[in-house]
Amino acid sequence: MTIIRDATSGTAAHVDENQDLHTFSITETELQAANTKGNAYNINTGLVALTGSSASAMLYFKNGEDTDYVIDGLVVFMGQRSATVTDFGLATVTWNPTGGDIISDATAVDYKSNSNGGSSNVLGNDSLVYKGKDGGTLTGGVGLAIIGLAEGRNQFPIPMEVPKGTSMGVTIDLNTSGGANVYIALIGYLKDAKDV
Repeated sequence: MTIIRDATSGTAAHVDENQDLHTFSITETELQAANTKGNAYNINTGLVALTGSSASAMLYFKNGEDTDYVIDGLVVFMGQRSATVTDFGLATVTWNPTGGDIISDATAVDYKSNSNGGSSNVLGNDSLVYKGKDGGTLTGGVGLAIIGLAEGRNQFPIPMEVPKGTSMGVTIDLNTSGGANVYIALIGYLKDAKDV
């Protein structure tokens, strides 16, 4: 057995005859590690009442932080639609939208909170997080995904990374002549600058 020793601290590890290094490890996801450090955030529009007559811009997020914002999951809640349903609801995700009244007539999201209740870290003022409104618009950009929605809470483990200066937007089409309450949440975290 070979011993690898830190001369400063006196701590050691050993290597067996098969050249295997013996260690004790704890495995956690990047999201869990970020949450422990106070770098995970819950961004949520809060409930928005949509009439269903057309697609509506629901969320705009622009990363103004110094590191990438990693979206671990996109959550879309669509309540019970109140009239004739023509199809599943649809959420459309767009990279780098360039305009629309969700940006020009900005309204802050209801929740932009740290997921660690003991952390005082916040997203800086350079990060823009807006919620939409019934009939609100979002224009430009490049489409990333179209997602079918059932009534209730829909969670999609779509890995997305939003580098500094990059933005994303989400629109909702209820596909009904009636309305429903909707919210969108981004479950994500900022990469640790020391790990990049």
